Amino acid sequence: MKLSDFSFCTLGAPIRDLSSFDCGRKSINDFFRNEALDYQSELFGKTYLLTPRNDLSKVAAAFTVANASLFTRLLPNSRKKKVGYEVRHSKGDINHPAVLLGQLGVDLQFAGHGLGSQIIEFVAQWFAGEKNKSGCRHMIVDAFNESELLSFYANCGLMPVFGNIEQERKYRQLEDDGRPLNTRLLYRDLVLLRRESIRG
Repeated sequence: MKLSDFSFCTLGAPIRDLSSFDCGRKSINDFFRNEALDYQSELFGKTYLLTPRNDLSKVAAAFTVANASLFTRLLPNSRKKKVGYEVRHSKGDINHPAVLLGQLGVDLQFAGHGLGSQIIEFVAQWFAGEKNKSGCRHMIVDAFNESELLSFYANCGLMPVFGNIEQERKYRQLEDDGRPLNTRLLYRDLVLLRRESIRG
């Protein structure tokens, strides 16, 4: 399956029935079914739906994007250097503008065909392209802290911002309660879609 096999529309225009949408994760299903429209109305993010061109009544996938930043001044020096490695601008030590891929779900009926990774690449190209209406240096994802899911995102070019959990807790101002983090913050430098890396 390719993205060209699907139609894109924003949530709410036209109305799509999400009651049967099931990506296999209850929290994401609940967000798209019950929260996304209000979230969008409050301008916190925008949700897009993919429907098969041959059956516009079905929702094959959904994703939400929002404006965000990587607060580089709050990063440990080693991570600041890693995130800012490709920055050529003299004021590289600033908060880096980013697009947050806040929610992403592929209906189980359409799973296993690479739609998720195609959507991630589409969003990356969309926000790195010349027609993007604002600066957007990184894509960031707050991914569930599960090895299979983190591997999926790594294959899509998204890597952990932090080298260890302690750094991430401090950045997020979370107390160390001994439990693993529910999510990990990942990033992808979108400038590399527009030019070669400056790494040797």
